[in-house]
Amino acid sequence: MASSLIRGKYVVCRAVGDDESEVISDGAVFQRDGEIVEIGRYDDLKARHEPDEVIGSPDFVVIPGLINAHHHIGLTPFQLGSPDLPLEPWVIAKLAQRDVDPYLDTLYCAMQMIESGITTVMHNHALRWRPEGVSLDDWGASLIEAYEASGMRVAFSLFNRDRNHLVSEDNEQFMSTLPAGLVGLIRESFPFSPVSSSEHLDLTAELIRRKQSDRVRVFISAHNVHWCSDQMLRDVKEFAGKHETGLHIHVQETIYQKMYGTRHWGKTPLAHLDDLGFLGPEVSVAHGVWFTDSDIDLMAETGTTLCHNPSSNLRLSSGVAPVNRMLDRRVTVALGIDEAGINDDNDILQEMRLAQKVHREPGVGVGSPSSHKIFDMATRAGAEVTFFGNQVGTLEVGKRADVVLVDLSRITEPYLHPDTNIVDALVYRGKGTDVDTVIVDGEVLMRGRKLTRVNKPEVHAELKASLGQPLKPHELRRIELSRELLPHVNRWFANWDMERNPAHYAYNARA
Repeated sequence: MASSLIRGKYVVCRAVGDDESEVISDGAVFQRDGEIVEIGRYDDLKARHEPDEVIGSPDFVVIPGLINAHHHIGLTPFQLGSPDLPLEPWVIAKLAQRDVDPYLDTLYCAMQMIESGITTVMHNHALRWRPEGVSLDDWGASLIEAYEASGMRVAFSLFNRDRNHLVSEDNEQFMSTLPAGLVGLIRESFPFSPVSSSEHLDLTAELIRRKQSDRVRVFISAHNVHWCSDQMLRDVKEFAGKHETGLHIHVQETIYQKMYGTRHWGKTPLAHLDDLGFLGPEVSVAHGVWFTDSDIDLMAETGTTLCHNPSSNLRLSSGVAPVNRMLDRRVTVALGIDEAGINDDNDILQEMRLAQKVHREPGVGVGSPSSHKIFDMATRAGAEVTFFGNQVGTLEVGKRADVVLVDLSRITEPYLHPDTNIVDALVYRGKGTDVDTVIVDGEVLMRGRKLTRVNKPEVHAELKASLGQPLKPHELRRIELSRELLPHVNRWFANWDMERNPAHYAYNARA
């Protein structure tokens, strides 16, 4: 059986509270065949074990593999030509993006995540577009196979929707306000519901049968409350219970999504989900920017978890999620990049830093997440959300050896006060480029910043070649549709009377 002794100046095993982590100085992790056998001082473990190799040195900090709890695609919308806009028009602007080979795109995504120390991801993929001539089963499987090729763990789901595809209202109602020529272009170029709800459920069940493994969890997903009928929401909830799997959904990402609930149900979308019996510990909610106090109570009471995406929320003008209030109520909060990180590079260490800083409310003595809490969000909480919680997320005997070594040289040079807590140093100063070695199940996926399973230059070259081809007729039609439709969508939302909401945070508001 393969074994290794993974050492560092510090081994950060886990956060043990809001302001403390379990840290072993001059420590090491001994793993055999992918299982953590012992953790302790390096000299002690070296004397007791004869590993096949020693990985690391006193130049590193050893941490659990980091977890990206909400993600979609590889090449970002900005790379593909979509500027940052408020989410509602941004969805329409994205129609102009060109097609990308889904396998290559997912592999590219996995490579970037490994390079920033991410060992597990919640990948949530749209069912709307798939390559011509490829079956649904094979298309879904190919996305998972990209992660399998990379060696990462993945909680994978395909999301679906069956209404309100263009704006947050009925399709026909909105199209009745448009010129006839534009309506014709929409009907020609825009697939409203190309995959039925029953096909979605059957496909997910087949993926569970074919692809579920030690490194793969297959979830079920509905896109968002206002984009899914009550029947679709009931169906995915029933499916999750039947198959004992996770259920992932976007909720109240924008003010318009919250206002949709007020208009149609007289309550928030999350409260409507509760009425449907949808919420529960198997449910993870992405965003939650516009949660009310009663929404946060519902999250806490039902054990529903939150996937927090600070970069995406800021880039798309969605706002700042009330994470401080959720943490006060002991809601489990994990951290996600959502395809739109601060630098378009899947750097979760910088996402951790942003998550800490954006929740620092003004005032002496006002609480905000500590570095240890942020570290917990990116490790243990992410493992819980992705259903790998009993296997990864912390460094403990009996868990799987998902381990990351971060080079301390840039973080500590030319000087770092010797009393500085290493978790503070990691969150305050760490970057993805500091990640040196990434291990999953005891297998080294990156060593010395070089990927071991995937040929990065070849993947980049294939993507560049495929995206260098002339645009296809259906891509040109989508570009035309996006350009003509966007002004009408902007006018539609400009006519909404904005709700006034009590603020969770008051950065510079007058009392």
